[in-house]
Amino acid sequence: MSAFRLLEERDRRAWDALAASHPAAGFMQSWAWSCFKELEGYRALRLGLVEGEALRGGALAYLFPGPAEADILAIPDGPLLDWDAPCAADDFRSLIAALRGLPQARKAALVRVEPRLAVVPAALAGLPRAPVDLVPEETIELALGPDEAMLAAMKPKARYNARLALRRGVEVSFSSDPSSVHEFHFVFEQTGRYQDFLVEPKSFFINLACSVPPGMCEFAFARHKGMTLAAALTLRHGGTATYLYGGHLPLFAELMANYALHWEIMRRSARAGLRRYDLYGYVPPGRPGHPYDRFSRFKEKFGGEPVKRIGSRDVVFYDRLAEAALAVIAPSRRTAP
Repeated sequence: MSAFRLLEERDRRAWDALAASHPAAGFMQSWAWSCFKELEGYRALRLGLVEGEALRGGALAYLFPGPAEADILAIPDGPLLDWDAPCAADDFRSLIAALRGLPQARKAALVRVEPRLAVVPAALAGLPRAPVDLVPEETIELALGPDEAMLAAMKPKARYNARLALRRGVEVSFSSDPSSVHEFHFVFEQTGRYQDFLVEPKSFFINLACSVPPGMCEFAFARHKGMTLAAALTLRHGGTATYLYGGHLPLFAELMANYALHWEIMRRSARAGLRRYDLYGYVPPGRPGHPYDRFSRFKEKFGGEPVKRIGSRDVVFYDRLAEAALAVIAPSRRTAP
């Protein structure tokens, strides 16, 4: 007999082993990521599907308490269920009921789920598509392996530029030291300014670097004669290294520092036994208005396969949504002239 229960610290190792091996999971279902989100002000609700003493599924759900009358519970990269099993729909309904019944989620009017699946499973059929995804719906993943195989998969320009950068003296180094946030954030902030995108505050990266275990979060820097020209932050989870954030300065473009940066990340990840490098956010050609378009043309030069997932789906508690609406409307009616 299976049942959902709140997970405790003693369950952390078993949960992380499950999340690392689950085919539809990602790093946002790791225990370390939930600790990071708590530092960011979210409430992490950790539910496990337990059968006897065995943990066989569950979800890490994130809730940001706010002044609104209704809250949203988000489950990025999850839930972790056996989506092909006959009991998947029952397990999913039980999970939603368990979340709804938690005192911490009493104001939750919506649960947004997004397992990493290419096809909508029967258990989620009929749920409305969310207006906003929790993680990129489309990405591009590179197969990691021997240098020769990775080079062969790259487009000629990327292969040439990566080698050229190294010949011209670009050096790539790696660090898991949280103090590296300062060097990384300077490059990231400058990139955001000249490419016109919003940049997370430095505290975001400090919290992340201090929350995850050594080796899970790593900074990479491409330098030339001591000057940092490009930087990246990668996360390792399961068999995947994910390029989460990064950028490069608009200086010395002829050095091709950004190519050397990603090539060395690929080599280092492969040597660590990882199987994939997820460039985290990609759209194919022909969508010039998409915010990922300008980055995608660079990313696709490294080869790899485009991946398209189902995106977010919403479970709406309509009774709670109605109660929240009435709570807003009623006071205004009482004060109307």
